[in-house]
Amino acid sequence: MPRYDADRDAFVARIDRQRRWLGRGAKLLKAFGMLRQPVQETIYERVFSSELEMLTYAYARKNDHLPDLVNPTWYNEKVRWQFLHHPNPLMSLVADKIAVRDYVRYRGGCIQPPRLIAQGWTPRDLAGANLPARFVLKTSFGSGQNHIERGETPTRRSDLVAKLARWMGYDQWRSTGEFHYRAVPKRWLVEEYVPSAPGGQLEYKIFCMMGEPVFILVVKGRNEHGYRRNLYTPDWKPTAFHWKGFPVDPEPVPRPDRLEDMLADARLYARDFMSVRVDFFGSAGGRFDFSELTFASAAARVPFTPEEVNVRLGDMIDLSRADEYLEHGKRIAAELGWPPER
Repeated sequence: MPRYDADRDAFVARIDRQRRWLGRGAKLLKAFGMLRQPVQETIYERVFSSELEMLTYAYARKNDHLPDLVNPTWYNEKVRWQFLHHPNPLMSLVADKIAVRDYVRYRGGCIQPPRLIAQGWTPRDLAGANLPARFVLKTSFGSGQNHIERGETPTRRSDLVAKLARWMGYDQWRSTGEFHYRAVPKRWLVEEYVPSAPGGQLEYKIFCMMGEPVFILVVKGRNEHGYRRNLYTPDWKPTAFHWKGFPVDPEPVPRPDRLEDMLADARLYARDFMSVRVDFFGSAGGRFDFSELTFASAAARVPFTPEEVNVRLGDMIDLSRADEYLEHGKRIAAELGWPPER
């Protein structure tokens, strides 16, 4: 497929225009009580003619070309191909921030997630939950929906319930095309608060293809304005590539004490998927915790630089084995009782 596709500009402009005008209309109707559907759902259903169109748009907005989702070659294209053609229930199970704990126990990972304090299905369930002074509130189905209570100035419970209600009105898959989120039930969870190290918490995100770690993203200095990043090989050498538009931080990150443990756990989980990112974080006192499994860093939209790396990484994902992984995933998901009963 052509990589610098003039059709991309016209396609993105058309969808942007439709989303903009429909969004304004839907918000007005909602304000006057004339729209029962959520605004996000209304825009999605009226703008996109198919899942393929939505996947194409989400990708094209971050790239200078349209994706090839028939014969994909780039890494991000192959990840997005899976959203469209690979309905693996195990991907939905491990994307669920509650259910993934069952999967971690199933595979016998050595680094565990933070302690689960409470969980529920509705914002009302949170109102009566018995919570400590310090905790982290999350949704099971979204990305970036986190509230941290550090025990300093407590947030009113009614405000937390209202925030959770807003979160639950959002669908990750309608925004990014990550369709495996569609099968994740909308629940919330509260985890223990894990203090950061003096220099801040470090996040270790291990990208795996066909069962093997390929490179590691280290995130540091995360705050409301963003974060800094470095990329390393599994033997902790700086990579010769990075994401386009995101420079490597010049300050190197020391090799973590538990790198081999993290790599071993990543291999345990990666064996069940054609591609997956396995996340951990390091905190105060040398503590390491499992964080999550994800299938699309930045929703599989941001390309790598230099450009040839997109194909080289894509070559590591063998989509001809998709049926094999699908049947394997169905079996494990059934063993773990997916989907959960309310």
